[in-house]
Order: sequence, then C-alpha cells, then structure tokens
Amino acid sequence: MRTRQSVAALIVMAVMAFGSVACASQRDERIQMALSRRFQPSAIEIQDPIHRGMVVRQGQVLTLMAGGISAKPLRVTRPDRHGSIGHVMEFARVDVGTDGRIRAEAGELPVPKGTRIVVLDINVIGDRVHLLAHTADPLVAASRGGPAYGCAEFVYQIPRSVVQGGDPEPLLQLIEQSLEWSPEQRVCAPGDPQLCLEP
Repeated sequence: MRTRQSVAALIVMAVMAFGSVACASQRDERIQMALSRRFQPSAIEIQDPIHRGMVVRQGQVLTLMAGGISAKPLRVTRPDRHGSIGHVMEFARVDVGTDGRIRAEAGELPVPKGTRIVVLDINVIGDRVHLLAHTADPLVAASRGGPAYGCAEFVYQIPRSVVQGGDPEPLLQLIEQSLEWSPEQRVCAPGDPQLCLEP
C-alpha cells in the first residue's frame, strides 16, 4: 500500500515538474519573441580581413545611454589552415539590475555614451536576458594601435512581474534605459547584404 502511495506521489511530482518546465519554456519563448521583434539582430563581416567587424546586415541600431562601460576588441580565430574563420566569443560583461544599476567588467576599449550599438544575439536564460552587442563603428583603442570594433554582453535581470507571466514591456523599458532604441534601421534582402534600403 505504501509503495503504491510512493509511486503515485512520484508521478504527481513528475507531472508538476514537467508542467513548471513547460510554463517556463512558454514564458521564455514569449519574452524571446518580444525581444527579437524590438531589437532585431544584425550580422557582421568575419571572413574578409579588410572589412572585418563591419555590419553587413543591419538590424536595430541602439544608442548607448550609460557611461563607464568598456568592451573587448573583436577577435577571430581559424582552427586550421583550411578551416573557416570564426568569431572569438569574448564580450565584456555589463550587468544591469531591475533598478537600472550597472556593474561593468573592465575591457580594453572604452565605449563612450552615445556610441551606436547593434545586437548580434539575444538569449533568455532563467531570469536574465543576455544581449550580445557589437559597436556599429570602430572605437579608439585604449591599449592598442588602431581603432577596433568592441564586443560587450549586456545582462539584464528580468523584472519579477515579467517572470511571473506579465507583459514584457517593463523589460523592454529597462533595456532601453541603457541601450536606447533608435529609428535608424536598414532593411536588407534575405541572404544578400548588398540589396538594402537605407534608413
């Protein structure tokens, strides 16, 4: 009798756990969709050394509204002579709390307030949004010779109301306190960065 009750209890716990995972997944998808619509990702040139780091497919352009932030320089790697060149995924981390407070990791490139930023990728992980950002233009290097594109990862704590299934608008407003949405946008034909409508 006790064994049947134990098995029944385990089944109920498993169903509850599966239900909460499914709810979390739906919540994350809803937040992800809202973020992707608002902050459309861009693509940068990696292969061509002359244009490396240049934005070749422009999504949403954002303006940095916070000071005291730095970035890591864009770096690439090639595993072997015949392999393709890849982006070294090194980003200076910038943590932003729900109160808007910023804690920034030190990087080699100072990113002045007003710098134009594009998004490379957005991910919802638990109660945080990870926004991988790239400067739209090269920055003056602090410890290197010439200008370089900068990479920073903005990590936003999702407000409790949004985590609990509410409207994602407070999260979008939180992001726009540090990375202001701008109407500047270039729409490119799918797969062809040469065919674009300029803003």
